[in-house]
Amino acid sequence: MIELASIIGKHADAINAHLTAEKLPTPSFDADCPPDLLLDQSIAASRQLVLEATDELHALVLGPAGILTNDSRHYYNFWSSLHAIYRFGLSTCFPEGEDETTFANISAVTGLAESHVQRLLRHAMTFRIFQEPRRGIVRHTAASKMLAKNHRMRQWIGMTAEDFWPAATKVLD
Repeated sequence: MIELASIIGKHADAINAHLTAEKLPTPSFDADCPPDLLLDQSIAASRQLVLEATDELHALVLGPAGILTNDSRHYYNFWSSLHAIYRFGLSTCFPEGEDETTFANISAVTGLAESHVQRLLRHAMTFRIFQEPRRGIVRHTAASKMLAKNHRMRQWIGMTAEDFWPAATKVLD
C-alpha cells in the first residue's frame, strides 16, 4: 500500500507542477471547473498511473468483502441518482445563468413533490453531483453543471440509464 501511495503522490505532484507551469486550473468540484483535466501527452502517463494506483489502493483497503459489497452498492446507487437526474431533468431546473436554486424551485419546475426532490438530490450529493451549501439551497458542482450544459453528456447518461442499465439486469434471462 505504501508503494501505491508513493506512486500516487509522485505523479500527483507531476500533474500539479504541469498545471501550475501551464497556468491551468487545478481539479475541483466547483461548478466552474473545466469538464476535463487539460493535460498534454507529456503528462498523460502520470494521470494514468494515478488512476491505476488509486483504483488498486481503493480495492486493497476495501478488502475482498468490501470489493463485493461496497463497490457494487455504490455502482447501483450512483446510477439510480443519474437516472433520476436524467428522467426528471433535475440538472436543468436552475434559472438561466445561475448555479444556485432552491429545492422548492426545482419542485415547481419538475412537478415533483419537494420532499422527493430533496431526497433525490441529497442522494446525488453523496456522489458529488450537486451540493447544498445552505439549508434548502441547491448548488451545481462541476458534474451537475456538465449535465445541465452538455447535451451529449445528458444523452449518454439517458441512453445508459434508460436502455443499457435495465438491459444489463436481463443478460442472464
